Amino acid sequence: MRKRTTTKQLHNALSNNLLTVEKAELYNKTTRKTEGISIDTFKDSIEFLCETIFAPCIGWYFEKNHVTGNYEVDCSRMDGSVDIIVTVYLRVCEGANAEDVEKTLLLLEE
Repeated sequence: MRKRTTTKQLHNALSNNLLTVEKAELYNKTTRKTEGISIDTFKDSIEFLCETIFAPCIGWYFEKNHVTGNYEVDCSRMDGSVDIIVTVYLRVCEGANAEDVEKTLLLLEE
């Protein structure tokens, strides 16, 4: 089941060594083409984004693959007005557990 998260929560999971990026992609809904982006570019972009006023505007969703134990995080998939989907494939870091990852990523609605 897909769950909501935020830019800052995703950045915290990465910077606290709970998750590591395996692959990041941009998918264009109009052309139906996928383009890979470098891991360093994604990390730099998410770090920069966290420092801007736009960080809360982006709707991120995550889901755990129960077969591999890895996570997939994306934004814009559920937004019909946006043409580009960002998808990031994440692996749980050694020493981290699923409970800590879920606690860090899960957006708690007030």
